[in-house]
Amino acid sequence: MTQLAIGAAAGYVMGSKAGRKRYHQIVDTTQKVVNSPLTQQVIRSTRKTIANQLDPDPRMREVKDLRRGRGKNHGEIADTIYEPDHD
Repeated sequence: MTQLAIGAAAGYVMGSKAGRKRYHQIVDTTQKVVNSPLTQQVIRSTRKTIANQLDPDPRMREVKDLRRGRGKNHGEIADTIYEPDHD
């Protein structure tokens, strides 16, 4: 939000100094950049990366751990172990 306010203020100052025509050029260019598919893709990718880094409940996958000589039958018993699932 702060970046938007700073960008708007900078655009206003540059536009007022350069004239109304230049101001509209700056606004149009800014809108094209913000609304371009490439920019939207970068924003989505960045948000996804940040969300995955901050995820308090990461995705886990089950791993079977076979241990010998434990339990009633002294045979194999399987315990379920979870580890992070790395995509």
